Amino acid sequence: MPGKTNSQNPMLKPSFLNFFKFSLIAVVIIAIVFIGIAFKNSDQIDYSKSDFIQLKEPADDADVVVFETTEGTFKAVLYEDEAPEYVKYFKKLVKDKYFDDTYICTIVKNQDGLEAGFLGGSKTADGTTIKESNTELTNIEISPNLLPIKGALGSLCTEEGMFTSAKAGSIVTFVNDVVNSKELKDSVKDGENINGRDRVTDIFLKLGGVPNLIREYTLFGQVFDGWNTYDKISAYEIIDEDKADDAENKNYQPVKEIKFKKVYLSTYGKEKTGEYKLPERVEKDAEQVTTEQLTTNP
Repeated sequence: MPGKTNSQNPMLKPSFLNFFKFSLIAVVIIAIVFIGIAFKNSDQIDYSKSDFIQLKEPADDADVVVFETTEGTFKAVLYEDEAPEYVKYFKKLVKDKYFDDTYICTIVKNQDGLEAGFLGGSKTADGTTIKESNTELTNIEISPNLLPIKGALGSLCTEEGMFTSAKAGSIVTFVNDVVNSKELKDSVKDGENINGRDRVTDIFLKLGGVPNLIREYTLFGQVFDGWNTYDKISAYEIIDEDKADDAENKNYQPVKEIKFKKVYLSTYGKEKTGEYKLPERVEKDAEQVTTEQLTTNP
């Protein structure tokens, strides 16, 4: 494709997109042990003391980003106090209308129907860089008050090297749900509640998410409205839908073009449509799917 310059930004190289894909796909292929892995280094974050603000209703003046897509609209609150560097960068991109007319370039799911999420904000349909792509990077920011639950917004980060720290950029990760309740419960042993692991596990069991993204991404927002649109995008068929999950060069682009038509900033007071609630998850193989809501802190 004329104009492609993959070398400009390591985040948008196919090799790095593969890192993202397989970091999520691994969760749905292997036995779920990621909660234990996330807490392996017990001196890193003590979640027993965390104030999980994604579960709390924002103030009316809280910043909100509205994503108007070709599939409908969804909205997310932004947490500048938790990721100040990235949110300032992201808000500037939004104000500059950078995300208008950009693509959802990757939808990650496996053949069992577990949907890990999608990537959006690319200037190209396949996620590669062109001259109009923003290639700035910010330092990765990890907050003890944010988790990669369903609806979390994060930044796709370059991997940390021996002499460099991880960086976050303009491609946005929209987290969905790969939790298997039985496997997750089995992975948690009594008496091993290291740094609030049981508390975090309970949140993932109730709300879903991609737990192995703990400490891997800059998390900076949470979807609170437009869940039908969010779920529709996450479930969209991909180009190589029928290929095995471990097939070389499997293409995770959606079969249909999905774009952000308009992305703009607002406030929670202007955008709320009712009581603040996050949908409680249900197992994919449940005979009757009933959406319940979670309104209280764990």
